[in-house]
Amino acid sequence: MADLAVTSMGLSAKAEVLPIEIRKAGSSYTIDTVESLMQIYPEATFTLILGSDTAQHLDKWHRSTDLLKLVKILVIKRPATPASDFEEISIKALDISSTQVRKSISNRENVSNLLPPKVVTFIREYGLYGSR
Repeated sequence: MADLAVTSMGLSAKAEVLPIEIRKAGSSYTIDTVESLMQIYPEATFTLILGSDTAQHLDKWHRSTDLLKLVKILVIKRPATPASDFEEISIKALDISSTQVRKSISNRENVSNLLPPKVVTFIREYGLYGSR
């Protein structure tokens, strides 16, 4: 879905979608993905971009202390969300979380104004998030 979204938005020359988490057996944690990326790109520095709602719970993530040693955190500020302890920026974006999108899909609501059409088709075709 990420690859479909990036391609649909014409960003494939600027963003690379890797199948690291899909190929991993078992649970996939952000720290594991970052460690894999560091092996692939040993000279790179990484920034983890989160919505402010997600950043509020970062301390509960698997090995969050280790993660914070490996990446810079950049928080996208959401309206009506308290400030985080990380660098924050405001951007012009829809005020909706991925959790809300998944809930809308499971309630069979129209999400075509929130996702690229090819992503919506993929979700429906594979019955993701209770879309069937």
